Amino acid sequence: MPSSLYYNPGEMKDMKDAHVVKWKRVRDIVVEDYKDLPWAVFRRPTPSDISQGVLGNCWLLSALAVLAEREDLIRAVIITREFCPQGVYQVRLCKDGHWTTVLVDDYFPCDKRGHLFYSQAKRKQLWVPLIEKAVAKIHGCYEALVSGRAIEGLATLTGAPCESIPLQASSVPAPAEEELDVDLIWAQLLSSRQALFLMGASCGGGNMKVDELEYQSKGLRPRHAYSLLDVRDVNGHRLLKLRNPWGHFVWKGDWSDESLLWTHELRDELMPEGPMDGTFWISFPDVLRYFDCIDICKARNGWNEVRLTGTLPPLASQQHLSCIFLTILEPTEVDFTLFQEGQRKSEKSQRSQLDLCVVLFKARASTTIGNLVEHSKRQVRGFVGCNKMLEAGEYVVVPLAFNHWHTGLDEVSAYPRYVLAIHSSKKLLAENVQPPNYILADAIISLTLARGQRHEGREGMTAYYLTKGWAGLVVMVENRHENKWIHVKCDCQESYNVVSTRGTLRTVDSVPPLTRQVIIVLTQLEGSGGFSIAHRLTHRLANSQGLYDWGPEGASHVPELDYQTVGLHSPRLF
Repeated sequence: MPSSLYYNPGEMKDMKDAHVVKWKRVRDIVVEDYKDLPWAVFRRPTPSDISQGVLGNCWLLSALAVLAEREDLIRAVIITREFCPQGVYQVRLCKDGHWTTVLVDDYFPCDKRGHLFYSQAKRKQLWVPLIEKAVAKIHGCYEALVSGRAIEGLATLTGAPCESIPLQASSVPAPAEEELDVDLIWAQLLSSRQALFLMGASCGGGNMKVDELEYQSKGLRPRHAYSLLDVRDVNGHRLLKLRNPWGHFVWKGDWSDESLLWTHELRDELMPEGPMDGTFWISFPDVLRYFDCIDICKARNGWNEVRLTGTLPPLASQQHLSCIFLTILEPTEVDFTLFQEGQRKSEKSQRSQLDLCVVLFKARASTTIGNLVEHSKRQVRGFVGCNKMLEAGEYVVVPLAFNHWHTGLDEVSAYPRYVLAIHSSKKLLAENVQPPNYILADAIISLTLARGQRHEGREGMTAYYLTKGWAGLVVMVENRHENKWIHVKCDCQESYNVVSTRGTLRTVDSVPPLTRQVIIVLTQLEGSGGFSIAHRLTHRLANSQGLYDWGPEGASHVPELDYQTVGLHSPRLF
């Protein structure tokens, strides 16, 4: 695998990669085919143009192959669309939710034969190496592009809202009603293809147990990203057309090029030009067996786009929090995407990815949140999103993140920032506003009431646990007594690879009458590592606020609530 290639302003230099012999300008690069053809930025891009180099960035190239089905989208990425003799090109990318224009030259790393070392496009086209170089530049080096998911490539190249459809049941046993609905997934794929959305497929990743030899024998590469080019239901056969960005090494099972399942009629319908390099058809059941997810990019024409920024402070202080106030003028379909900065780690990055969640509420007076309308999953990822058809009215959007609490991040200037991208079918009004007091407490309470599991601990008390799709745990207690307190011990000390918003995994609280309190929020600390949650709740009724023998004299909470935590963990009246 190549070592780092660093950049000086406006130009990259080979620092320590022994494989790259020399950086060459386009005019000096050796090309075996089409030698007499002049270089061009485009010659009607097609997916089969793309050839991956030695860099493990199939996530980007599979996304590029999908974009090549829509020439208008490829041309939107390259601003300089004509060959430039001076070797200067502008490329437009969306990094971490921000649109940015990248200036690159036409120097590329080459091997000892003078061939392009990294990716290229056939017929002496520059759009593939130019885009690859621009993406490498915004992330610091070519090596930073190693490993990723197609959904990141699609978001970077289009700036459009993206979602991922899991194809594997969770490793944690789930209730029957939450098992995979394969018919629903198929319907989603068909409708996405009909809408001309862009799609990519991830092979053998996530938590899948992979038999390398089996995948190899089937012509598949595990932990590899493929382009999804077509979805067809033909004569009862559910088929998908995929492309390996390598341009070779393709599926060998049912419906492969040499499969006996093909009829002349089906070949004429689905492969009118014959087999294409790296492209193959595969059945939906085999996709479910060998692939872990399908990424969908909702690149739409004529939609509106708004992007707002804010901070994700590691505390519940109203002074540093931010939320977004929306005014919807008429029924509108809206996609929300919450990005964090630095989603692709560089050598300078010391912070792990944050858990992200974006939540939408109806608005009340003074931007106080009302009923829960929609929310994303909470995930330790570069971005999360959700979609909703909204009626005319006013709404509040609350961005959330918790796994950086109590990790020593004290400087305000170091607080992580977010970008909220709002795509809508009709125009809307969006503005950053100062959030009301206790917005985090009210948001988490509302989420937990709507999505959490109820447990009747004792008469007049309900405990709620939010775990599914939450990358951790929320424990909330509701005290319905009119004149009694409920003392609650919560012990999560046997949990692994999690961080607590209370700064400790063991808490004690006195929950007042007719209130609800968020006892603790546990969050997966790092997305790449496993984590486990263990919790034990002990409770008792009391006639007064003090914790007596469960805490220090006069204490109501252990640890005591302070300016960092009171906005999330303060008891809230019904």
